[in-house]
Amino acid sequence: MMDNISDSDLIELFNKNQLFRLFNLTVLEVNTKEGTIKVEFDVDEKFCNPAGDVQGGIVSGMVDDATALAFIFQNKFRKRPPTIELKTNFLYPTKPGKVIGYGNVVKSGKNIVFLEGSLEQNNKTVVTASSTCVIADMPQINFKKMIGDTNAK
Repeated sequence: MMDNISDSDLIELFNKNQLFRLFNLTVLEVNTKEGTIKVEFDVDEKFCNPAGDVQGGIVSGMVDDATALAFIFQNKFRKRPPTIELKTNFLYPTKPGKVIGYGNVVKSGKNIVFLEGSLEQNNKTVVTASSTCVIADMPQINFKKMIGDTNAK
């Protein structure tokens, strides 16, 4: 079923998702053939430290989500990449508000996948990251429940 679904249909299905709304993530662009994704976050001030910057662990989670979603979309939601190791480079402070995230599948093998990503704010790269992940099966997803169908069991 999912093999023949288009990238734009995958985006539409994901963006209807009611189960994964962390950081108000919206998928903007996907290229499943290339293993790339562009997402938008809208980060609330409640995730900031006293200096007014988004806390580093939150920023790491955001770029981890962007990279993981590149792999998840490429594999049509059949596989997921639990992170083994994540290296995050904080180039500039990330502020609350709109942040654009990019994810890229660098190399995918039988058991391990290498991912890269970045975050941009106001047309400036604020974070870069690379990760090594294990390839795991995706838990069964009830897509009707995922998109908020109130009649779903």
